Amino acid sequence: MKKISSIQTLSIFFLSIGLLNHVILIPFLLSTGGRDAWFFSILTIGLIPIWVYILSRIIKNMDNQSLTDWLENRFGKHIKNIALFFIAIYLISLVLATTKETIDWITTSFLFETPSLAIIIPFTLLCIFLAHSGMRSIAICSSVLLPIVVILGIFVATGNIPKKDYSHLLPLFENGYFHGIKTLQYSGYGLAELILIAFFQEKLSDKLKINVLVFLCLGLVFLLLGPLTAALAEFGPALAEAMRYPAYEQWRLLTIGKYIEHTDFFSIYQWLAGAYIRVSMALFLIMEVFKGKTNNVKLGILFAVGFLMIVISIVPFSNFKFLHVTQTFYYPGAFYFLLLLSVFLFIGTFIRSKEGKRHENETIQK
Repeated sequence: MKKISSIQTLSIFFLSIGLLNHVILIPFLLSTGGRDAWFFSILTIGLIPIWVYILSRIIKNMDNQSLTDWLENRFGKHIKNIALFFIAIYLISLVLATTKETIDWITTSFLFETPSLAIIIPFTLLCIFLAHSGMRSIAICSSVLLPIVVILGIFVATGNIPKKDYSHLLPLFENGYFHGIKTLQYSGYGLAELILIAFFQEKLSDKLKINVLVFLCLGLVFLLLGPLTAALAEFGPALAEAMRYPAYEQWRLLTIGKYIEHTDFFSIYQWLAGAYIRVSMALFLIMEVFKGKTNNVKLGILFAVGFLMIVISIVPFSNFKFLHVTQTFYYPGAFYFLLLLSVFLFIGTFIRSKEGKRHENETIQK
């Protein structure tokens, strides 16, 4: 089995969680915390040492075992099946939420008259193909897509500097010291999603070192703070909070000289690159949950989830209702689920594996 490197793993998560932190979560942070959102987002940096310790311990304890084997060795078959059921539900919800957000953005920002089916069907088939091709294919695609995404990000960030007024970031705590405390459940969600590394750690060619995990965490926090502070600096807290896609609106401000405008088409590449890798990785991990099944069964599961992707994209559910549901229920719920899952896996690192106990008993008998 061909494995992937730590660098490729970074590429996958900078694209996958980068889309989440850089675009999707920004309106939630602004509507929840307003001007204070950037300050409370910085506080998540203080949690990185604890989180890196927990994550590295889980990965090290798994010792190249698959998630299903490790869970069965630590907790037994019944608890393993229950855990995998909830993990599968979460991964499917991740796929559907990302797909719905992507299709809504495309149809409301660019392709107003284009039927959703014409967009979602090719996107779904491409994601299924990449997921079925394996983790190495996802890693290679990420490594190719990420450099251009980074270049475009630097381009829009530096190009809009003349339009930024960072005095909009102050004063803090106008509505009380704890007004923006709820933003922590959104700013921490991206970091919590790194637990997905444990789902495919046996496919890594080298161990993820502590400094690599710290770099990844800091990079994800920076990807959150960049567009968040830029939105406040460019539009002010009141206007930024009223926007549906503040990160996209920053592209609409950008001009090149006096005569070149409408550079916002570059954002299509950034968003679709992130969504493509994010959905494909989740689909692949769904197949990993059903490890042991035949290839045809796994492919059937992929197409079943693909069918749900198509359905959720065409149901008459308004973008603002979707925003309310995801902000109020889905992302806070997903954050607390990942916290519970992380605690569950962390507890498993203190439980002796059944294989180890069996070998020890055999040794005693001899």
